[in-house]
Amino acid sequence: MNVLVIEDDKRIASLVERALIGDGHRVTLSHNGREGADLILSAKHDAVLLDVLLPGMDGFAVLEHVRERHCKTPILMLTAVDAVPRIVQAFDLGADDYLVKPFILEILLARVTAIARRAASAESAVVSAGGITLDRSRRVAIRDGRAIPLTRKQFELLETLMRRVGLITSREQLIEAGWGYIADVKENTLDVYIHGLRAKLEDLSDSQSSSQSGSQSDETRKPLIRTIHGEGYMFVAA
Repeated sequence: MNVLVIEDDKRIASLVERALIGDGHRVTLSHNGREGADLILSAKHDAVLLDVLLPGMDGFAVLEHVRERHCKTPILMLTAVDAVPRIVQAFDLGADDYLVKPFILEILLARVTAIARRAASAESAVVSAGGITLDRSRRVAIRDGRAIPLTRKQFELLETLMRRVGLITSREQLIEAGWGYIADVKENTLDVYIHGLRAKLEDLSDSQSSSQSGSQSDETRKPLIRTIHGEGYMFVAA
């Protein structure tokens, strides 16, 4: 994704930039509110991280300015203030999410992925990768012409993985997608859901299996969802 970070604290901006790049994203930095507002309106970004206390124009003014101009880019507000009225103000002005400093970088990455995924879902109801078509409007996964029934959580997990095809998706990002960022979900719970999802994706019907050649290579049978030990999972199309 293309992510715009508007943060005047250059140390924090640098940490966030490195984390986003490490997660496979492209990053543009701005340290000024007015410049950041111009960048939001003049360039295509998949997500924006917007600090509140900024020189030139504060974050709330930036948010109000771009929303008045019908900009729909997902915006996550960053602030050191966790007062409820400020949080409510951010959402009233059109923020997609809100994160209080200091924050855990893995949680930030998960929230960025979540808001961008929701925006992308609104624009694209169908996702395809690795021979699988995912239709959000019907909540159906289709592989080799066969409809695969999925639970809501399995669907959300698969969509998150498919939208990041070829990239490692962390456990935090998957938990955010399936249960929400405030959920207290154990990692082995995620593993159980991924195991069930793999089984559904890789389980061919008896009729399909019997019609295929017994010489089918091992390569074609490799799972689409790979475990990246110590990091998370990856959806592999090839």
